[in-house]
Amino acid sequence: MLCLAVTIGWFLYRAGDDATEVLARNALMDTMNRVGQATDRQLLGARETLRVVAPDPIPPAEKGGQPVYIPFPKEKAALEERLWLANSLFDEPSYVYFGGADGSFLGVKQEERSLFMYSTRDPQGKNYVYHLRGPGTEPTLIATQDYEPRNRPWYRQAIERKQETWSPVFTDFRLKFLGISLSKPVYTPDHVLLGVATSSIGLLQLSEFLQTLPLTRNGVAFIIDMSGDLVATSVHEPIHKVNGENLVRLNAAQSSSPVVRQAYADLVEYMKKQKLAPEKLIIQSLQTDGPKTELAFRLHHDVAGLDWVAVSAVSRSDFLGSVTGGVYQTLLLGLVAVCMTFVLGFAILRWVLRDIRKLTLAAKSIGNGEPFPSLNIERRDEIGQLAQSFQEMERNLRTDRLTNVLNRDSFIAQIDFRRRKGNEAVVLQFALLFIDLDRFKSINDQYGHDEGDKVLISAASQLQNALRKEDSVARFGGDEFVVYLHGVSDENVAKSIAEKIRTCLNQPIEGRDGNKYHVDASIGMALFPQDGLDIETLLRVADERMFEQKRMHRMLSYDVPHKQ
Repeated sequence: MLCLAVTIGWFLYRAGDDATEVLARNALMDTMNRVGQATDRQLLGARETLRVVAPDPIPPAEKGGQPVYIPFPKEKAALEERLWLANSLFDEPSYVYFGGADGSFLGVKQEERSLFMYSTRDPQGKNYVYHLRGPGTEPTLIATQDYEPRNRPWYRQAIERKQETWSPVFTDFRLKFLGISLSKPVYTPDHVLLGVATSSIGLLQLSEFLQTLPLTRNGVAFIIDMSGDLVATSVHEPIHKVNGENLVRLNAAQSSSPVVRQAYADLVEYMKKQKLAPEKLIIQSLQTDGPKTELAFRLHHDVAGLDWVAVSAVSRSDFLGSVTGGVYQTLLLGLVAVCMTFVLGFAILRWVLRDIRKLTLAAKSIGNGEPFPSLNIERRDEIGQLAQSFQEMERNLRTDRLTNVLNRDSFIAQIDFRRRKGNEAVVLQFALLFIDLDRFKSINDQYGHDEGDKVLISAASQLQNALRKEDSVARFGGDEFVVYLHGVSDENVAKSIAEKIRTCLNQPIEGRDGNKYHVDASIGMALFPQDGLDIETLLRVADERMFEQKRMHRMLSYDVPHKQ
């Protein structure tokens, strides 16, 4: 009878431990996907600003044709206009500059919200640095210096590689931040070198994003380069220190967080045995003497020469909660029950394991992208609390908290689930629409984030109302949404639906004080399987087409909030 009571407690603990392991790993997957998205957005900002200054050639319309080169500006005024446009393309401040093959230099850098640094080099080799408030404003000379751009590392590296090239992460002592640069050599159609265009961005906002992630109490997330130096971290600690007149970056092994130090040590041990594969997510248990902790890491590789590793760790105890206390309580009740009757003890065993098994199966269904099953666990003890927490976490994992539509991971998981269910008899066909709200940033900037949130909530509601029951919509971050159109295989039908959605989004949105806002949308489309056989390819195709439409909108109208 005593052994039976102990067995009850042991099975309860093991079942709860299995369920929390699945929960912890699902939370890690969500965190790593968010970190990957933030990293992509950060690096995309540098790449897109660079393409404004020096656009890529337009691919030929026919196979074997010649690409169409967009002329690079010959006049200083035209180049300066491109630099200003590139600098204002994204919210995050950047330094955009061009070093000519003749030794000329021109650069625009945003130092504060309405303060810019303008640098130019004359034919005599003197570099003049000015402060000004914006394009066309009165400049104030702040420095004159000897500066030869052709001797700078960013110039030489781009020329040597003859392609886009990322610099190592650097430290700016004067502004006390970390940054990184993307350089690109610019040639004429006859392959004559004109110079090198470069975009430098700060990495402070990447740390700020990690520090706002909904991590568990003992969870951490950080990004390092291949040397182990910190690029960004969710731990509220400096990632560089002042050494004389220089900023020295700190290594993950020097972090104040023991979880970060142990996670980095485990990563180093893994890399000694195996080579990291780009974009492959690795999840394993952390080698620690403390509470059981799950570790995840992924290599972010860019062909321009950037290799960063994103790392996250979470403790199972953050999900287990008070289940350990429930084990002892249930064990005591089991002892009393077994003493009264063996049958009652056996019934309790089945009753306990049945609910824990439901939690375990439900956790696995989340990981597989299947619809969440109904738990029907009506209990007020710790297992009931765990079930309630489980359901709340499932909602957080699958839906966007602001707009209440699907989030990115749940959206992708549901599409993968549909693909796995498809077969030759029932061929899966669908279309993806990648939607970016135009004029949203202006509303956010001029009327505040509360009004911006209303616009996002209204846009999500309008998207849901415009779709069929078998379709779905997800928020991918910021003002970006993606729509899944089930069974749509015709391009004209997809375009018709996209136009309908754009019309719905053009409806006025009620704001405070009786204001009404109007937003527009840029929509890119991709068809399965015509445009790609995997979700990543389809999203990239739709995203590129959306950007093309956005560029057309910007050429046709200036992006300002429309209020009535």
